[in-house]
Amino acid sequence: MGAATPFEILQEIDRRCRSNSKGLPTGKKIVDDWVGIGFMLDGKKLVARMSDVAEILPPPDTIRVPGVLGWVKGLANVRGTLLPILDMNIFLQSGVKKSTNDNRVLIINKHNVVAGLLVEEVFGLRRFKPETRVDSVASDMGLLEPYLEGIFPDEESQWNIFSIEKLVDHEHFLKVV
Repeated sequence: MGAATPFEILQEIDRRCRSNSKGLPTGKKIVDDWVGIGFMLDGKKLVARMSDVAEILPPPDTIRVPGVLGWVKGLANVRGTLLPILDMNIFLQSGVKKSTNDNRVLIINKHNVVAGLLVEEVFGLRRFKPETRVDSVASDMGLLEPYLEGIFPDEESQWNIFSIEKLVDHEHFLKVV
């Protein structure tokens, strides 16, 4: 038996490659995770779309604005931009919460409403599989309910989906005087 020709060697390599290949991708659509910022408000765990939160800051110093409702803490200068800082616990009429080191401000910019939302605590980035979303809202959510759009359960608890869009479109939120 003589030595194989270069063409025969290439044919053997091609045969091996085809027999060991896994084939082309099937074209299945890969669904990205739902990503949000976890935070606490009125003692409840919430999550807002990451794209709706521009920045997270410790509570800045504010200047009180006369004639506005009590949930408007005041104006803050954040890198040269004046932002209203809004105490969400007072807005939700859940009472005045004393300031702690855990308080944070979520900077939002939605539908031309730019503001800082003072919340009790921020838990950071949260990822959920979209198929785990439950569209119903828990019955014990009180005044948060109009701003919720579902739940993402996880191993430890459930995260209520807080809609920044519903918040900034609500007439009560837009009325500060």
